[in-house]
Amino acid sequence: MRKLNGRTLSIAIGFALLTALPACARHADAPPAAISAPIVVKVKATPPAELLHCADRPAGLPEDPALIAQIPTAIRAGIIRLARAFAGNADRGDRLVNWNAPGTCPVANAK
Repeated sequence: MRKLNGRTLSIAIGFALLTALPACARHADAPPAAISAPIVVKVKATPPAELLHCADRPAGLPEDPALIAQIPTAIRAGIIRLARAFAGNADRGDRLVNWNAPGTCPVANAK
């Protein structure tokens, strides 16, 4: 007989456990009762009115290279992260508004 290596032995033990362990599981005494009537969940059709407005997109920083060069690199990187996060949230809000009332908000640059 061939000697079993560790991998083969672990596979054999795994198969043995897969066949033996389900028999050890606790079984319900009786099946659950069937639901006679559907469960009704109230769903609000539209979000509140204060959420249904297009995002305000203010003008950005001036694009004068002399001014931009004066902003330290770490601060400039933070401003860029904030601007990208704001743009993502504004786009998400506009998509929600357009989903509820199509064509309400202008579509930003589609990617």
